[in-house]
Amino acid sequence: MSETNPADGSNDPLLWLEEIEGERAVAWVEAQNARTDGFLCDEAYRADFDAVLKILDADDRIPFVGKSGEHLYNFWKDAAHPRGLWRRTTLQSYKTDAPDWDVLLDIDALNAAEGIAWAFAGAARSPDKSRALISLSFNGTDAIEVREFDIASKSFVKGGFFMPKAKTQASWQDQNTLLFGSAQTPEDTTEAGYARVIRKWTRGTPLASAEIVFEAEKQDVAAWFGVNRRPTHRRAMYWRALDFTRSHIFVEQAEGSHAGQRVRLDLPDEISVGCDADDLIVSPKQDWSVGELTIPTGAVAVINLDRFIDGDRDFDIIFAPTPVRALQSWLETRHGIVLEILDNVRGRITLAQRDGEGWVETAIPGLPDNATISAAAFGGEDDAELSADVLLTVTGFDRPTTTALWHGGGPLEELKHAPRNFDPDGIEVKQCHAVAADGTHIPYFLIGKNLGDNSTPRPTVLYGYGGFEISLTPAYMGIAGKLWLEAGHLYAIANIRGGGEFGPAWHLASRKATKHVAHDDFASVARDLSASGVTSAQKLACHGGSNGGLLVGNMLTRYPELFGAIWCSVPLLDMARYTKLLAGQSWIAEYGDPEIPEEWQYVQKYSPYHLIESGKTYPPIFITTNRTDDRVHPGHARKMAAKLQEMGYPVWFNETVAGGHSGAVDNSKQAQSQALGFAFLRKTIAAV
Repeated sequence: MSETNPADGSNDPLLWLEEIEGERAVAWVEAQNARTDGFLCDEAYRADFDAVLKILDADDRIPFVGKSGEHLYNFWKDAAHPRGLWRRTTLQSYKTDAPDWDVLLDIDALNAAEGIAWAFAGAARSPDKSRALISLSFNGTDAIEVREFDIASKSFVKGGFFMPKAKTQASWQDQNTLLFGSAQTPEDTTEAGYARVIRKWTRGTPLASAEIVFEAEKQDVAAWFGVNRRPTHRRAMYWRALDFTRSHIFVEQAEGSHAGQRVRLDLPDEISVGCDADDLIVSPKQDWSVGELTIPTGAVAVINLDRFIDGDRDFDIIFAPTPVRALQSWLETRHGIVLEILDNVRGRITLAQRDGEGWVETAIPGLPDNATISAAAFGGEDDAELSADVLLTVTGFDRPTTTALWHGGGPLEELKHAPRNFDPDGIEVKQCHAVAADGTHIPYFLIGKNLGDNSTPRPTVLYGYGGFEISLTPAYMGIAGKLWLEAGHLYAIANIRGGGEFGPAWHLASRKATKHVAHDDFASVARDLSASGVTSAQKLACHGGSNGGLLVGNMLTRYPELFGAIWCSVPLLDMARYTKLLAGQSWIAEYGDPEIPEEWQYVQKYSPYHLIESGKTYPPIFITTNRTDDRVHPGHARKMAAKLQEMGYPVWFNETVAGGHSGAVDNSKQAQSQALGFAFLRKTIAAV
């Protein structure tokens, strides 16, 4: 391995593949796509594509909604509207089998009128709900154009608020004032490519004259903000994001004894906070000794915000984690604080309420025991008393998703349920544990038919992520169930360190110098699967995307003997240059800085692009990326594929030209991606 950092690319003969629209690079991509299509696009692929598209375009899917004012808003894509419809209805109508939808904006019609391939990227209603800020992305990029939209006339406001394409955050402060951060100029942009300043823009004035109200430093990741317009609790909060995990947090209130003051909250740099009403709610990422109390890592504690600003530190701890019980998020409601918890990677929803001098935590009744359950506010964003209703979403590997309302008491009110997309007959779910090299037990889920039968190794996909404190939890496997499980094959999901399944400490165990721990955990799960007899190395494939693409890239270069195939999606792979490519600078807190020699010493040990060696026995790998991905540069995937191919290894490559990092601008693109991936698995681990 190199003793110096090759971040400048001077020793990289494939640097030309980083030119996203370069003539030579695009020609190489087109040739690789044609080669891959010739290998994968057979009749079975076309049948899979049709099956996935039917699932994604089905009329009986759940139209997921958010409540704002008196309406429920939804964004919907189907065969007739591949780029989608932004629409709304009432709760009464939504409860029927055929809601009466009022279409506000047709993205396909907009694209036809303007000749631009827009993708809908969200909408923020104005305080009086008459207007909206519409975010439009070109083919799925993170960068967006923001336009003001009049809901009654269903048209963009001539001379209204408008922000050109950039990585932008915007919110209404009042009907005629916006707060926004937008990386439109070098001066307004951090080295990571995000907004460095927050500005206040008053209607009728030029965008360029918008007043700067908050600034981060150039070397910081970004400046973020949040606006609370709730009556009697109007405030703005600002985050100076030092890196991906550390922030300085400020609050400016419009009411009370601290009205008009910008106050930096005396908090640790690594902490999650919320204050929708009177209370400041915190969850530290590491043990925090404050006053006479120590708030444990991953706990939730609460104190009155004004008293905290005045110097009081008498927090109440309302949730304390255990080795297997971890907080995922919380939600302030009129009834108390709703806690979203993982208990050994199974969802729990509880309500924490003040009871005399303390707090009591009780489970919300009527929820299943073995599922993922998420909670979201259902309206009430302008209600002084907080939201009364909570929208619960319940899903599991073999359990179609359902949604229900909880009103603070009594039984749940089911709203919608998704259809079954695959035959569940014989499908089982089993939680297993592998043992890592340091003795840590690493849980993983195994899904498939007749899991007790290990007489013959079966084709198995192992999926993982292992980064950024993101948890992998049970979710309905509509597509994989149809294309993979129905055939009798198996699917496994690994809850390796680096994720958030067991709280912040689970994440911190695999970060920077210990990033390799997540990869080693994943290899331990692969060994356990083969040792159990349900599969074998020859019939075991792994799949991951983004940070998970880095994970499976390391399986190719560090653990090739454990796998029969590797599916690597929108990956990071060149860890010498990742900070030079698009948003990579913002992930230094996760991976380390390759331009610091001491950190490059460990980063290079999990940089797949630099770990490729000649004379090895590597399993076949399928690498995919997207030309409009402005988060993870497509050069990672291109260069890895080209280097492997030059060395004579079995590699297949596909690059789409629309979709961004998620690849989800329309259902046909998702269907193509899934069908290609499963075609690759059929021709590798399922063919032996």
